[in-house]
Amino acid sequence: MVWGASEAMREIRAKLLDVSHSDCPVLILGETGTGKGMLAREIHSASLRKDLPFVHVDCAALSPSMIESELYGHERGAFTGALARRKGRFEVAAQGTVFLDEIAELPSELQVKLLRVLQERCFERVGGSMTIGLGARIVAATNRSLREEIEENRFRSDLYFRLAVVELELPPIRNRLGDVPDLIEEARRVISLRSGRIVAPPSDEALARLGRHPWPGNSREIFNLVERIAACWPDRRFDALLAEEALSSSRSSSVNACPFDSHRGGRDQIELKSFLAACEGNVSLASRKLGISRTTLRRRLGRLSDNRSAQSRQQLELPFAGGSAHKSG
Repeated sequence: MVWGASEAMREIRAKLLDVSHSDCPVLILGETGTGKGMLAREIHSASLRKDLPFVHVDCAALSPSMIESELYGHERGAFTGALARRKGRFEVAAQGTVFLDEIAELPSELQVKLLRVLQERCFERVGGSMTIGLGARIVAATNRSLREEIEENRFRSDLYFRLAVVELELPPIRNRLGDVPDLIEEARRVISLRSGRIVAPPSDEALARLGRHPWPGNSREIFNLVERIAACWPDRRFDALLAEEALSSSRSSSVNACPFDSHRGGRDQIELKSFLAACEGNVSLASRKLGISRTTLRRRLGRLSDNRSAQSRQQLELPFAGGSAHKSG
């Protein structure tokens, strides 16, 4: 993980070193794209559990009906389609670390069960009666304010206090713009290795321009920008002009003004379907590529689905209404 030289990140790093050697639950807060998943891995890697499994559970990507089975496992015949016994993520993690990403997405009825599991340090597979001990450490993360979620009765206060024994908040990039050069350098290294295309180092003027950008997508937006440069302008000098062009390209292709805005009609539905197909239907991957949260992407998918349903109803209703008018005439 790239920390940067900002005071905020130095404080996070100091806390991490203390937290890593304990077994207490950790709650990581921060906007989408700030690196909560990377911080969770850093906590695991710096702990005595570093050689044991790190199991990532994306609560936002799992359907409510499947979360319980994913977390705790199930016995054969526990429900339709349960053809064999399956270990859940807690059991797979054993004595390692379970990272509960987007914990605020957990349905309220499952929050109750998770609280019991964390309190009693044991669980049963769905459809089973054998008690299994919970040996893993729990690290959770969310981009929401859980205190606000509690006030709105969407998240249990007792679960919050169980998870937030230690609370770490990653600041957004706009509050630590001095870290942008370090993040650009890390993005260059990673993307050059991944794509085989060497991205030129930015000039001082380019860094000055990038340092004035608010980076609403945080670290993820920085990586997206460098990847865009590698894909579209691999041989160009990384100067202020290229930085401006890459930023402008990002704005013109952002999800708020592009292919996937639900009120732009059928063409958008086709483009979104094609984009998801290119990501093999993986919503998490698609959201990372778009630089938005999974929640936002699912909401847009839902609106597209609602639009298609409304159009289908209109197509069914119009002939019927026409026929009725003809008969009444």
